[in-house]
Amino acid sequence: MKRILFVCTGNTCRSPMAQGICEKISEESSLGIVADSAGISTVKGRPASDFAISVCREIGVDISRHRTKSVRELDLSEYDFIFTMSPQHKHALIALGANPYKVWLLGAETGGIPDPFGGDEDDYRRCRDEIYDAVRISLKEI
Repeated sequence: MKRILFVCTGNTCRSPMAQGICEKISEESSLGIVADSAGISTVKGRPASDFAISVCREIGVDISRHRTKSVRELDLSEYDFIFTMSPQHKHALIALGANPYKVWLLGAETGGIPDPFGGDEDDYRRCRDEIYDAVRISLKEI
């Protein structure tokens, strides 16, 4: 069983969507992956954003029970792979002591996953679709 962590800034949009999508793909393909998510700079206990919840619901992913947590609360050595949404997140995790060989940029071929925060529902849909494609590709490679 592989443990995967998805990391973004606030843990309200991209990383919870990635976690939910990863869990869906893992379940559908019997991959046996345990997914988690956290933020580099977040307030503990906040829900996922309304748009993140609604666009995930459209594809059968329920992130409505998600609550934010900081990467500082986690033992990063427990994860087999850590996927970040931006190069800055990757550098921050390595600076916090994460094993650089376990930290990968999700959507690396396009420079990461742009933050939909502050955008409209269509922005979140585009982000969800980018995350879905990037997670699907990444799971095939690990």
